[in-house]
Amino acid sequence: MSPRTLWNIVLKVFGLYIFLQLLFLIPQLFTIASLLFTKSDYGADAPAEIAAIFFNTSVYLFMFIAFIFRTDWLINALRLNKGIAEEKLELNIHRSTVLQIATIIAGIVLLGVNLPILLKELFTYYQEMNMVEGFRRYSGGGWIIFHLVEVFISFFMITSSRLIVNFIERKRKGKVQIPGTEV
Repeated sequence: MSPRTLWNIVLKVFGLYIFLQLLFLIPQLFTIASLLFTKSDYGADAPAEIAAIFFNTSVYLFMFIAFIFRTDWLINALRLNKGIAEEKLELNIHRSTVLQIATIIAGIVLLGVNLPILLKELFTYYQEMNMVEGFRRYSGGGWIIFHLVEVFISFFMITSSRLIVNFIERKRKGKVQIPGTEV
């Protein structure tokens, strides 16, 4: 394995972490957007907060695309190979195996973070179900749906890690074109 390949793997693993962080921005956007439609004092600051979240989301999205799909460009731009002799590193692990392990670990972390929160929200909903007129009026209903989706995504990452790695590898080999990532 060459140092360039090692940097490629490290950057892709970091890109998966950035993807997880990107998922946490989505509910914040919906929460702030819902404040626009309420007649409370919190709604006055909502446009500035939405702009800030859109800015954060665009930065994370740019970083995600760069770290997952444009790693060679990133290695060249940051000059990560500079000062490293072109020696072969003796790691007999294929890049796709490392990416699959990283995907499974990211899925486990996502599951470990969101499953307890989902269970807590479901328990709270069950406790308040007698007082509230159904799921639509329950204030935490959106969060239940969001954490349920994140739990499903984490299960998908754990069980279909090979599919995710194959998609990343096909993009690296040039078989998949994603709009906006052309050179």
